[in-house]
Amino acid sequence: MSSILNKINLCIIGKPNSGKSTLFNCLLGNSISPVGEEYGLTKKLFKNKFTSYSHDFTIFDTPGLRRKSKIDDLDEKERNKEVIKLIDRVDVVILLIDSVENITKQDFRLAEIAITKKRILFFLFNKMDLIDEVNKFKTKIDKYLSNNYSQYQMINTDFISAEKNIRIKNFIKEIIKKNKLVHIEITKANLNKFLNYLNKLSKYPKIKKREIKPKYIVQLKASSPLFKVFINSKKKAPLIFQRFFDNSFRDYFKIKGVPISYKFISSSNPYSD
Repeated sequence: MSSILNKINLCIIGKPNSGKSTLFNCLLGNSISPVGEEYGLTKKLFKNKFTSYSHDFTIFDTPGLRRKSKIDDLDEKERNKEVIKLIDRVDVVILLIDSVENITKQDFRLAEIAITKKRILFFLFNKMDLIDEVNKFKTKIDKYLSNNYSQYQMINTDFISAEKNIRIKNFIKEIIKKNKLVHIEITKANLNKFLNYLNKLSKYPKIKKREIKPKYIVQLKASSPLFKVFINSKKKAPLIFQRFFDNSFRDYFKIKGVPISYKFISSSNPYSD
């Protein structure tokens, strides 16, 4: 397990000119990927390796991803497809966001791709050296995402300047921390304690005046954690219950910013399949 945890594959995605190549070069400590004022300068994937805090990283710099409706060039369409396929092969996706421009609809579209593919995802706000009141900006971003973004529990946020090399080491430490967390294994005893905790709260969502409750839970795998959850209903677990369970589970075990999957089993017998 330790050898797996010590090797981390990263890719940087985002809109054109968000600073992806600058971050790529900053992490490597070398000017490999082209940077400049020209719009959409990076036209191909760049791959390289670096070591930090006893971890071996493989990192990919990618061309900027624009909205499909704005793309007419066939080469650009093919590059976009290549980037989407790349997300399947990495552990961590860094969505680089221009802090001056702030979050856009395209950023959320790109985030959805990484979340759907069950990857560790960072909303990494770049060019923080150009923001006047940094702490106020951070508070505003976190408040906005927590109140308005339904996938908030599945993402990580960090704030850097790739050009000025600000908070880059802190960011790498966060990547290592989240990559370790995604391999978490929870004992049956602790899963049972969680169920007892939920029962004491008595805040289960109701469907047609009946509470939907989890009866039994077991972990199926650790890497990209997957849990089988038996519920007290013969019908499919409603979305409101799924969201309640996920939020409660993450809060209780302090698991934020990593993908978790659940198989909700509708059965009157918690030990049946």
